[in-house]
Amino acid sequence: MSAFAQNDAVAEFSAGVTATLRRWTALRAAIDGEWGGGDCRSKAEAIRSHILSMFVTSPTIKYTATDVEDYLYIQMEESFCCQLEDGSPADLGSIIYEMAVKCHGGDFTLSRTMVDFAEKEREALEKKMEVKVLVEGEDFEEDEEDMDVEGMDVGGSLEQSTTTGMTSMADYASQPVFGGPQQVQKELPPPRQLGEEEVVVEKEKIIDEDGFEQVVRRSKRKNKGVKG
Repeated sequence: MSAFAQNDAVAEFSAGVTATLRRWTALRAAIDGEWGGGDCRSKAEAIRSHILSMFVTSPTIKYTATDVEDYLYIQMEESFCCQLEDGSPADLGSIIYEMAVKCHGGDFTLSRTMVDFAEKEREALEKKMEVKVLVEGEDFEEDEEDMDVEGMDVGGSLEQSTTTGMTSMADYASQPVFGGPQQVQKELPPPRQLGEEEVVVEKEKIIDEDGFEQVVRRSKRKNKGVKG
C-alpha cells in the first residue's frame, strides 16, 4: 500500500520531483557535459525512479530529508564522478521530503510551485536561445520588452502564472527528466561516385482505372566521364 492514498497525489509528487531535478544546476551540468558517459539521461531517470520509490511504494513515509541528501551525494559521485561542495543535495533533500509530506496530506502547493518554476526557467532559456540566434544572424530589431531576458523573474507564485502548458501533472511527470524522445534520423541516399551526376528525379503521370492521376517518382543516375 502506498503512503499516497490518492492517485492524484502520486502524480503531483512525481511531477514535483521531476521539476526539482530539472532545476538542479549540478545535475543539469552533469547531463550537458556528459560527465557520466553517454547514458547520462538514463542515470537521471534512475535517480528520479529511486526517489519516487522511496516515498511512493511504502505505506508510510519512513525516509527523511537526510536520506535523500545522502542518496544524491552518492549518485553524483558514483554516476557522474562529481563531488559536490555546494550543499545543493541538502537543499533538494529538504524540498523533496517536504513535498512528500505535503502530497501525502493532500496539499499539492509545493509540487505545483516547483513545476511552475521549472517551466518559467525553461521558457526563459528558450527565449535566450532565440535571442542568441537572432543576434548571430544580425537580423533582429531590439525590443525592450522582448530583450529583457536577464532580468526576467523566473520565480513568482502559481497565482502569477497562467498555466505550465501541460495537460496535467501526470503528463508532466511522464516526460523524461532531461530531453525528449530520441529523434530517428532519416536515411540518407548513398554518396555519389566519382563522375556521377546528381540524382535526377522525374515525375511520371499515370491515370488509374478510376480516372485518378497517380504520381510515380523515378530516380536516374547518369555517369559522366567514367568508363566500365
